[in-house]
Amino acid sequence: MAEPRVSMHDLAAMPEADLRAQVEKLRQELWQARLKAKDGSLQQTHLLSARRRQIARVLTALRQQAKAKGSP
Repeated sequence: MAEPRVSMHDLAAMPEADLRAQVEKLRQELWQARLKAKDGSLQQTHLLSARRRQIARVLTALRQQAKAKGSP
């Protein structure tokens, strides 16, 4: 079963290190899902697009934090 979606407010409150770890975890999950999809054993194909969107949300939160700190 898919994890509940984390809100942008919750992501903005997370420290940068946790966000970076979250991105790596999600990228690994996306990679595994892609392998299963190619193999034909992935039953829940919606997980591919869901993981991509989750990665985008976390990266957006990271960029917003970097912009707030003043770095480009």
